[in-house]
Amino acid sequence: MRTPRLKRSRAKAGTSATPLVQRMALVLAGGNALGSFEAGAYQALHDQGLRPDWVVGTSIGAVNGAIIAGNPPERRREALWEF
Repeated sequence: MRTPRLKRSRAKAGTSATPLVQRMALVLAGGNALGSFEAGAYQALHDQGLRPDWVVGTSIGAVNGAIIAGNPPERRREALWEF
């Protein structure tokens, strides 16, 4: 039995390819030391123009997630570092 071959789509000149990321979730973990790491990781995402559609977390990750989700995008980085 033959394995089906995957067709590769090629973007034509002058057209844009479909983005690889259509929805993004940010999953944050618990643990005190991870809280500051998560703030830095979110800052790196923000600096690259990436905005998560969903934010979930446990323990300190839930606190960071609430700060991220509860503030407008332009205020999120500062709110994380103020906490």
